[in-house]
Amino acid sequence: LLVWGWYQLRTTDPLLDLRVAARPAVLFTNIAAIGMGFALFASNVTFPQMLEMPAGTGAGFGLDMISASLVVMPAGLVMMVISPLSGWLERTVGPRPLFTVGAAAIVLAYVFVLLLSSEVWHILVGNLLIGVGIGFTFAAMPMIIMRSVPANETGASNGLNALFRSVGTSSASAVMGGVLAAMSIDVDGVAVPTHDAFQVCFWLAIAAGIVALVLSLFIPKQRAAEQHPSLP
Repeated sequence: LLVWGWYQLRTTDPLLDLRVAARPAVLFTNIAAIGMGFALFASNVTFPQMLEMPAGTGAGFGLDMISASLVVMPAGLVMMVISPLSGWLERTVGPRPLFTVGAAAIVLAYVFVLLLSSEVWHILVGNLLIGVGIGFTFAAMPMIIMRSVPANETGASNGLNALFRSVGTSSASAVMGGVLAAMSIDVDGVAVPTHDAFQVCFWLAIAAGIVALVLSLFIPKQRAAEQHPSLP
């Protein structure tokens, strides 16, 4: 990576202009994207396990796969429903406030399930809030990037942002899996994650959401004349 970065800074036609990627709006958005990806996948790992684990384990609800999927599914539907709303809000208030609201919704979702996770509807509500947060933040990030880079850098810059999100999701998969495996008990010869293991996972997701929320506040505001270097 260091050699690649050295080359990209010196070639006349770089695959990715690292000087553009280092602009505060782009840099803070990309780092925050790691937190958003982490927070998204944390729910993908923890919620289905909680819903499908045997009820006698202290942390599970004993649902079958179809029932569990019906509890998780509404988050995706929420993202679809709020997509037009996200576009309207971006044009009305700008993408940065939208990103901040979305990150705050993620933090609120995990705080909710951290405090209340004893009923199936608790998981449903938490997952719905995550759907709202992901819907807003994932809609805002490309717009922030496109308003901050030259027209010829939009594809590469948005690709880099997608890569950072993937870093967050893959990291969450490894971290959450490690926590749940390490904090498990033996139930009828099977290792089952404890209630405390899920609490730790929620705390980690809250931390990731807070980092993204704070970083969103540092994304520079853009004056109307500077808003659309890469948009019509």
